[in-house]
Amino acid sequence: MSETTKVTEKLPRFRTIEVLYRPVFDVHLNMAIDHYTQLRLMDRSMGIILPETYVPVAEKSRQIYELGKIALEECCDAIKRCEAKEVEIDSLLMWTSVKQLNKKTFFNDMKKIVDKKEISPDKFCFCITQNILPADQDNIKENIRLLRDEGFNVAIDDFGIEYSSLSNLGQYEVDYIGLNECLLENILVDERQQNMVQGIIEFAKKIETRTMVGGIDSVEKETMLKKMGVDRLSGPLYGTYVKEREVK
Repeated sequence: MSETTKVTEKLPRFRTIEVLYRPVFDVHLNMAIDHYTQLRLMDRSMGIILPETYVPVAEKSRQIYELGKIALEECCDAIKRCEAKEVEIDSLLMWTSVKQLNKKTFFNDMKKIVDKKEISPDKFCFCITQNILPADQDNIKENIRLLRDEGFNVAIDDFGIEYSSLSNLGQYEVDYIGLNECLLENILVDERQQNMVQGIIEFAKKIETRTMVGGIDSVEKETMLKKMGVDRLSGPLYGTYVKEREVK
């Protein structure tokens, strides 16, 4: 955990932060050694403050950027602690705000942190949601290019949660496209939904991008998505968010 930090006057003063880890199953390695991360704020009076509460406030106050740096530093330290007890973490997937990625210094700041902590960039995947605004494209595209050239992974996540365009996805050279779990709601019985998901997966392959899908809660869904050619899977079938000491 990090030291007590006051991130912004509009957020409550919190005592510590805590990063939780949710397993991600790699289809090709046939094991779950990747993890989604979730940053939680710990406040004496309010208790645990979840991302859905603090992120909108932090984005409006422009302090989301500082939270991102704190999270990356903590994740670097967690990787080292896990290595010391012979627990392998292949990579950590970190939610990243478009406002963070649109900052010109984003790449340099992230590189400085991993260099200082002596952690390889390929240990991290920055996951951004699909709502990339046209006005933001230049800075975002440049940061994505710099990150990937350095060895970081980048994902466009939550595809399908709102109006989406495959042509827009094609504008960004990323490592992963993450499909939102809402696309799986009736996938076992709805042929139209099956064809839609299969189409997205095939499109991703054509632009040399891998796919990952959340919300896997049954072996039947796992089997179907594997046959469709998905690269990574996550959801209740593989476990929920746990504390660092519970990562295996």
